[in-house]
Amino acid sequence: MGDVENDVMENEFGVLATWTADAVRVLGPEYAVPAACKGSASPAMLEWLGRTTGLGQGQVLMDVGGGLGGPAEFARGEFGARPVVLEPMVAACRAASELFDLSALAAEGGRLPVADNSADVVWCLGVLCTTPDKSGLIAEIVRVMRPGAQLGLLVFTADEPRPDGAPEGNEFPAEEELPVLLGKHGLEVGRSIAAEELPDHPDQDTWRSRADEVEALVGQMHAGDDRLAQVLDQQRRMGRLIQDQVVRAVLVAANVPNSPN
Repeated sequence: MGDVENDVMENEFGVLATWTADAVRVLGPEYAVPAACKGSASPAMLEWLGRTTGLGQGQVLMDVGGGLGGPAEFARGEFGARPVVLEPMVAACRAASELFDLSALAAEGGRLPVADNSADVVWCLGVLCTTPDKSGLIAEIVRVMRPGAQLGLLVFTADEPRPDGAPEGNEFPAEEELPVLLGKHGLEVGRSIAAEELPDHPDQDTWRSRADEVEALVGQMHAGDDRLAQVLDQQRRMGRLIQDQVVRAVLVAANVPNSPN
């Protein structure tokens, strides 16, 4: 990844994390989870992932590329999981710790600082398209999964890696590549669903409203900052591709088969 792309990704996932946490502290704690999930998952997606991966009380959930910790906090509140956020941006780890008191470790996807066979469930939401080494990321995820562990993915897919107007730092896999990629590392795909096919969630309007309020406050607090303009450009480009169905969001659940007795 070049210097320009590194700067863009740092602004989008690092600087913005700090700004978002600051805005949440102004508006109130009820804004934290919606704001910290924006761009990574909706409540309907998280409900589907939690149910489909069998997430339950006391299970160790590792959220790889977990950002500010919104999905991890949702998993703790709704399913009783014990989440750990693994995230390359130090600012995002700090925000996850401060907003939700989550365990958050700064970690690149190819080198997760956790032991083999230590996770009951792994989530990786919207991350595959941000790394050129998709196989290396999946291999490292599989390393930390226990036999029988479940993997929940949110993947942004496209027919070509870099469609016109793609945000910097994104290389999209094709949907048909996913079972091949997962199977290469011994994962068995259980269920998958296009995000647009999910039923409405009763909290979605409240979530969207609160996330938008946080975004608006960030805009007011940092108006005129070139870094904010860069982030907004990234978001607009991604939004346009999704609206035009050039990029499609897919949820996938897979598992590591139990070892034979």
